[in-house]
Amino acid sequence: MYMPCCAFCVVGFYICLTMEISDWADFAGPLKYPYHAYKHRKTLQKYWKWILATLDKTGTEVVILGRPGVGKSVLAAYLYNETNNLSWELPQTSTEVEVKAITFGDWTNLVRVIPGQTTQERLQGLSEAFEKSKSLEGVIYVVDFGYTDIRSPVVKQDAIENRGLDSIDKIRRFNLLAELEDFKKVSFLIEKSVANGKQVPWLLIVVNKADLFFESTELLEAETYYHPEGGSQFSQLIENLYKKLGSQRLKIASVPLSCYQKPFHWNKEEVMSKIGDDDQKKKMLTHFFNKISQLR
Repeated sequence: MYMPCCAFCVVGFYICLTMEISDWADFAGPLKYPYHAYKHRKTLQKYWKWILATLDKTGTEVVILGRPGVGKSVLAAYLYNETNNLSWELPQTSTEVEVKAITFGDWTNLVRVIPGQTTQERLQGLSEAFEKSKSLEGVIYVVDFGYTDIRSPVVKQDAIENRGLDSIDKIRRFNLLAELEDFKKVSFLIEKSVANGKQVPWLLIVVNKADLFFESTELLEAETYYHPEGGSQFSQLIENLYKKLGSQRLKIASVPLSCYQKPFHWNKEEVMSKIGDDDQKKKMLTHFFNKISQLR
């Protein structure tokens, strides 16, 4: 495999940092280098993936999908630990494919975040993930239980005044229906990829913005709605995937997550964040990583 010179510099520099001169193992000479490479293989692999992501090399191991405004970019930033930086700001509507090296457990994966808007960049990103890539391990599909942000004031005003979506309840129902249509398209991509001989081992549905419906009854309602056996319209789409591909070929699960807390405002109505403290947020993140490990 070809490695850019910068890759050798980073990897070599890291090995040098981990070596101590005053050690009997130094007498082993060249044998020490493979030892250190093996000992620190996970860290080296992390740096190598970071280099690939920085250079935007082709290849996708995990792809993040979802409608516009559900929080795909925020999820990627949260998993990349960027949201803890004081300089981090909530991103605007993304129209380009984002590439990040994100660590799931022990190993780091090359992750592509596909924009929700129908753009040339989105089409190219989907083609890379589901057609060209030979290393796709899984799909993360982000939903938000209808609490989807509409950032354009013009679109928001039109929805309220001309389409009758003048309450949070109405806009949520509209968003959930739109989400169903979008998930049908994602399901088709997975089915097509498998039909063409490619493997898509797992699909994780991340129910983002859980802080807005964190009370026990609401959280249970959301869990039921996105559960493969929940009996909802969304559950039926998952069941259809199982019927076509088989539960052994494609593993599917759903988890709640709260990547960034803020109230949801719509036409003078408001839903406040209900998560309380960071402990619950950390528990959900731990559950997320555990679920990824189970699916693999």
